[in-house]
Amino acid sequence: MLKKITTSSYLMGLFALLMIGCDKKSSNSTSEQISLLPDNVISSSSDFIGGGVEWSAYPHADAEDAEWGLLMTEEKWNTVFERLDFMQPKIVRVLDQANWRYLEGMDKEGNPVLDFENEEMQALYKLLDYCEKNNIQVILGEWGQPYKVHDTNLNMQNVFTGATDPKWISIIADHLQYLIKEKGYQCIQYYNLVNEPNGYWSSIDGNWEEWKEAVKMLDSAVASRDLDKLKLMGPDSTPYNNEKSIYKGVEWAKQAVLQLNNVLGAYDVHDYPTQEKVRSGEFQEMYSEMIALADSVSHKPFVLGEVGFEKYIEPNISRYNADPYASPDSQMRVYDYDYGVDMADIMAQALNAGFDGVIAWGLDDAMHTNGDTGDKTQLKRWGMWNILGEELTGDKKDEDIRPWFYTWALMTKYFKGEMDIVETSGKLPEMVRFVVGKSSEGDITFSVINNSEEDIELGVDANSFNANGKRFNKYLYSESIRPVDSMGFPIPEKENITLKEGFELKLPSKSVVLFTTYNSQVKS
Repeated sequence: MLKKITTSSYLMGLFALLMIGCDKKSSNSTSEQISLLPDNVISSSSDFIGGGVEWSAYPHADAEDAEWGLLMTEEKWNTVFERLDFMQPKIVRVLDQANWRYLEGMDKEGNPVLDFENEEMQALYKLLDYCEKNNIQVILGEWGQPYKVHDTNLNMQNVFTGATDPKWISIIADHLQYLIKEKGYQCIQYYNLVNEPNGYWSSIDGNWEEWKEAVKMLDSAVASRDLDKLKLMGPDSTPYNNEKSIYKGVEWAKQAVLQLNNVLGAYDVHDYPTQEKVRSGEFQEMYSEMIALADSVSHKPFVLGEVGFEKYIEPNISRYNADPYASPDSQMRVYDYDYGVDMADIMAQALNAGFDGVIAWGLDDAMHTNGDTGDKTQLKRWGMWNILGEELTGDKKDEDIRPWFYTWALMTKYFKGEMDIVETSGKLPEMVRFVVGKSSEGDITFSVINNSEEDIELGVDANSFNANGKRFNKYLYSESIRPVDSMGFPIPEKENITLKEGFELKLPSKSVVLFTTYNSQVKS
């Protein structure tokens, strides 16, 4: 039997709280203690980055002549910044496009006309200024070559010959040189060439050899401009099959490691798994194997560059069809409480699998439309809010923070890049995850995700965490209890908790708990 802490008035309240639903029989419990294995480091602090989001610079609302006009006012930007100030993302992916920003068209000789200080670029600079100020690592990426992108204004569908067109590679390198050398953006650490190149929806359409050659060409172009600190990241692939590709699904990632080890400075993949794949733990198993293979060849950062949940299933299809502003590229569960539990489960499994960074798709509904045509009835509803809710849908409430911000923001905020992600021992109940980060300064964050339909009882060996004398703040995300402040940001459910020796943690079904020593103080 675990020794219970009984000398604190806190524990009386904690016991009462955690016994919510105690009249329901708990069949999902374990008497085996969960212990930290401090020598078994999954991701070391020298590699670990942390959590983040995909955050594009609002291409439909960034300029007077944009499809929606200049809707991203200072007030709108500042609201987004305030919310990110709480989350403290460690990495963001900025998915962009030459003809959204700096490619103005072609001259009479067929050469690209570039402008790195136009109105559209100012929106990108606003985003990058925030990242630079807050030490956020940036993955900048090109959605695809402009000739395959719908663009009625510039009519450039046929001005580039493909991903290996030297003109396209050259303007990307010129763009990067201006951003890094002229503007001084050291936050731009990585570059993606083409979003999800193995997909049939991609401008590459699964052509491995074309993508591989384009990456090698960009590597040479970047090197010729002495951008030594910039790392090319890839393959940015999905686990889904494209019959046109010589490599199917996850083979793209494996071949990127094997064939482009001397070109790529970091690896990344995307996934939109089913609920079953995540809740069963299969998600972690699959990616543990992939990352182990990459590490066996060359130890480099490996990032989960996009993650959400499968969209083309019922009832999601019915829900986006019923929403006059949602496109089929939407995940309507962003409005639901339990999406916050599922996304926390993904984060925990990704960190335990060895991913150094984990990026959610996406921050804001106002960033993208289906096909990026600017059709207001075709929003990509994946966000933590829609910052242009009133302007685009007439619904001011659509600008409010959605439930899944709670868990993603907490895990992003408190699993910091200065930490080692460390293994634990002990058998967990089904659909329960436990993830731990430990810094060299002695700070600890651990989170337990109960994705089951049952209450759980979990023994934790606090001695193994070296928690003696430390104070923890405890956050709880459950269907009935998830406290917030006046801004809608999570606040601790309990503060300055002392964990002595071991303790028994009881949690309701479908809940997330996070304990952290950060921002916790010893009471006088």
